[in-house]
Amino acid sequence: MTTPPPEKLSSGATSLWSEVRAILDLVLDFSFQKFVTPRLIRVLYALSLIAATFAALGWMFSGFGVGLFYGLFTLVTGPVAFVIYVLTARVFMEIILAIFQIAEKVRKD
Repeated sequence: MTTPPPEKLSSGATSLWSEVRAILDLVLDFSFQKFVTPRLIRVLYALSLIAATFAALGWMFSGFGVGLFYGLFTLVTGPVAFVIYVLTARVFMEIILAIFQIAEKVRKD
């Protein structure tokens, strides 16, 4: 598959392509001089938000198949579970980033 030269792409596509290329360069770096995780953490967080959304919606609407009261229970608890999951995912991602920032600062000294 051939890709058009960067001058033929729009500015948004050019910046996206340059970001993808930079990540691929980091992934294929066998010397492990730079970390790829800090660049991928945004993608992982976005994927976790999408998964949380589908899980919460599935939970909320599947309850009505059991019964009305259980459906109302899942309709109320679905958003609460979503918020708890999003907060947990965010804290987990920030812990990962903090560990990598510590590693980069230790390496520089």
